[in-house]
Amino acid sequence: MRKRLLIEEDIDELEDFRKILLLNKRKLDHNDVVFYNSEGKDFSDIIEVTPHGLLFHFNDLEEFLKFFFQETYKEGTDGEWDAGNYDRMYYGNWDFYSECQDRAYDDWDEGYQLNYFCDSAMLKLKQLAEFLDPSTSKYFVKTNNRGIRYDGEGKLPTILDKFFPGLGDKIDEIVCRGKDSAVSSGAQELIENTYCDGLKQFGIENWGSSRLTNCFKTYFISWGNLVQLYIDKGDFDENVLDLLFSTIERGFNNHPPEYYEIEYSVWDNEIFESETCEKLEDLMDEYIEKAHEEINSDYIEIMRKLGELKLFVFKQLPDKKHYLKVEKVDPETLKVTFRVGTSRQNWNSKMGVSDVDSVIAMATQPGLFNPTEYRIS
Repeated sequence: MRKRLLIEEDIDELEDFRKILLLNKRKLDHNDVVFYNSEGKDFSDIIEVTPHGLLFHFNDLEEFLKFFFQETYKEGTDGEWDAGNYDRMYYGNWDFYSECQDRAYDDWDEGYQLNYFCDSAMLKLKQLAEFLDPSTSKYFVKTNNRGIRYDGEGKLPTILDKFFPGLGDKIDEIVCRGKDSAVSSGAQELIENTYCDGLKQFGIENWGSSRLTNCFKTYFISWGNLVQLYIDKGDFDENVLDLLFSTIERGFNNHPPEYYEIEYSVWDNEIFESETCEKLEDLMDEYIEKAHEEINSDYIEIMRKLGELKLFVFKQLPDKKHYLKVEKVDPETLKVTFRVGTSRQNWNSKMGVSDVDSVIAMATQPGLFNPTEYRIS
């Protein structure tokens, strides 16, 4: 007696493992088969059932990541944000320059930007710093490879800002352009090397090709490799899509770092220095010349004295009633403009102008001067 042919209602009742066995033996028409996950989703916009196995079609990397790594890059999580950022990095739409500029103010203020100087530029920076304030010499430390690094946190940026308010912005521009060059191609390569053929270990092959890329377009897994997933798991009742997703999540341990840490993983210092070293040297030469030509030596000495006493931030005076902060020194008259108030805030302080010796005396010697006598409207 001949066995009756499977009809559509019978196919729907079959477990996925049984369907795959029949498909593999050509005893089931692939056009009649749809696979669902445990939530009833068939991913019909991505999955194509073929006579030989499953094809997966993607528009871009982000779609690839969200499909194969259902938990890692789940919608509404930080992982979804990472997937979008990796996508932009891979296709060259991520702006490392702007990312750097977004952090540049804080990085400059805390002194981080200065350690992007190559050794030759760092020596010129040291020369400029020591001319402006000899005490800064201690902030430049020799390294094990006979180089030099800056180790003074925000102290030197504070000094440079007082003499040359626009210098920090110029340094940020050079450093951020260099970072973009040093990181962009490396980030793209890291992502491609991680994911393009990264699913081979699960029997998933890259079949994609296009004018722009061979990755993240079309992938394939055979019926035989799907059977092997079941055998490896030892559970033959699970939906094949759930099995595929859980196997990948469990077995893939090579994800890139979070997007904001990628620059440290792919940093190419040779590219960075080729983009920045000479520019930073030239910039330092320009400002060394500017300092010698434009800055009065008496002015430099006054700035040094005020800086050593930490008077460029509010400091409590010896009378214990008032606080003083130096705002600026006039390079021509050498008069010091300062604020005096009864708290460390600007809102209740008034301006004053005096010579440097009087300001220093107010800040250090109790009872000799009345700070309110020097206040102006």
